[in-house]
Amino acid sequence: MKIGRWIQCAAVGFGLLVSTASVHAVEVDAYPKLVSMVEQLVSEKGLDRERLNFWLTDARIDQDIIQAMQRPAERLPWHRYRLRFLTRSSIRNGGKFLARYSDVFRQAETRFGIPAEILVAIIGVETRYGKATGRHRVLDSLTTLALGYPRRSSFFVAELKEFLRLSGDGILNPLETKGSYAGAIGIPQFMPSSYRHYAVDFDEDGRRDLIGSEADAIGSVAHYLNAHGWQAAEPVVERLAKSDGARAGNYMTRGFEVNISLETLQQDGVRLTEKKFTGRKVGIIRLEQDGHEEFRVAYPNFFVLTRYNRSQVYAMAVFELAEQIAKRNDGG
Repeated sequence: MKIGRWIQCAAVGFGLLVSTASVHAVEVDAYPKLVSMVEQLVSEKGLDRERLNFWLTDARIDQDIIQAMQRPAERLPWHRYRLRFLTRSSIRNGGKFLARYSDVFRQAETRFGIPAEILVAIIGVETRYGKATGRHRVLDSLTTLALGYPRRSSFFVAELKEFLRLSGDGILNPLETKGSYAGAIGIPQFMPSSYRHYAVDFDEDGRRDLIGSEADAIGSVAHYLNAHGWQAAEPVVERLAKSDGARAGNYMTRGFEVNISLETLQQDGVRLTEKKFTGRKVGIIRLEQDGHEEFRVAYPNFFVLTRYNRSQVYAMAVFELAEQIAKRNDGG
């Protein structure tokens, strides 16, 4: 192990000193948050204390994971972000993936009301259709972020707890399961809490397997979106003419919720093609293009996509990739 200088780690929040060496092991008793978590899993969920401590002792704190969290792709401007996902190969491979599992997508759409192209686009953006599911051990990622990333420490402690519960239930192998630097797992990149609550056994083999079963992954993404409010046959995004976008920009949505009625936009001269949303609210999103900005109307389904990843550019990438995959498969 390379020895670095020592710094006080606000991320741990316990007044402990943590080495800046790239990777180091965990001593469970040195971290009150881990001790408390183990106690809860033993007393409330009946998990074995020795097994939990064995798993956690095998975890490694990895500074590279923290650095990755500080430079997410979603900070890129839209015109650069979209180039990562709206490529010819991504569109082509998305069409092939959709065709290969067409029966599964059809069943998911029938059961949950989510368009097949939206489901395949999410899997494409997340893992390139299951080909890039992550190289970090999930145990290391979640432990590192629980102890070394103060801004979201509580969130990652909770996710680590869920991961250990899934492991205790025999769903995952905690010493081998790999995923993203943020701890997301499998083909659809579910966080452990989402795995527990939204993963489904869509191929009916008795297991909810998001790592090895494309059918379970597809069904689980559909279940997730449905549970978060997706409305079948309703729009996602509406593009605006330049003059309309300038007016709509006065009502730009700052977060991830609808904030303005269509009537207000229309009264301000914004021309809209969608008519059935009368009396309902929408959002206005700003996209940073190369040298200019663009505004679009975002309907409630758009904000359902941001529940998968809290980013407007992420949701827009999913939507545009879905459009292109559908167009390709329709022969357009």
